[in-house]
Amino acid sequence: MRSLAVRRVSGTILLAALAATPALAQGVSLAPTIGVYAPTSDLVNSLISGGNTIQFKQKIGLALGGRLGIGLGSRVSLFATGSYVPSKLQATVTQTGVQRDAADNTNLWFGSARLGLWLLPSTSIVAIGLNGGVGVAGRGATTVTASDGNTYTDKSRTDVGGVVGATVGVNLGPIHLFASADDYIYKPKVFEALGATVKTQNDVQVAVGFGVPLGSGGRR
Repeated sequence: MRSLAVRRVSGTILLAALAATPALAQGVSLAPTIGVYAPTSDLVNSLISGGNTIQFKQKIGLALGGRLGIGLGSRVSLFATGSYVPSKLQATVTQTGVQRDAADNTNLWFGSARLGLWLLPSTSIVAIGLNGGVGVAGRGATTVTASDGNTYTDKSRTDVGGVVGATVGVNLGPIHLFASADDYIYKPKVFEALGATVKTQNDVQVAVGFGVPLGSGGRR
């Protein structure tokens, strides 16, 4: 599953790179990123199954990824991003007033295509920008075995939604450093087969990275 997630993320960045025309090549940069993934709400809350009440919560995890930027001037940019998150899914099972916890690995991956608008130009020493677009969230197959012996499973799935973010960057000659905060907004159909209610999820990622131009004079 990890290799599949990495291939998907790499494919997102590669497709964006192939879409860049020669006229835009001078404004292309590639940046590796590292950060933190943090869901803002429970993935599933108060699911009733087999007489048990179950709560599923995705745990905070490390996010590893990259960003491809295509500058369309100092005020507008296109982005393609991808990240991989090794994480755990915690299940809290309540039966006759007794709670039991279990946690199993559930790998995540995220990708996006965005339009960015710079409040302070991307060519200035300090750049500040907002961006938004289409986001994709993938989740590996999940099997959680609670301490009461019951097993709850869900297949791997991919959900499409929106993403909004903000970036602060510092230009150091050809290299630029940046910090970003992104909110992936989507409706994961996790454990829907068990009767879970589909609800909007806000998954936040905060990351830092450094960009390297792929062409002369490249900017993010």
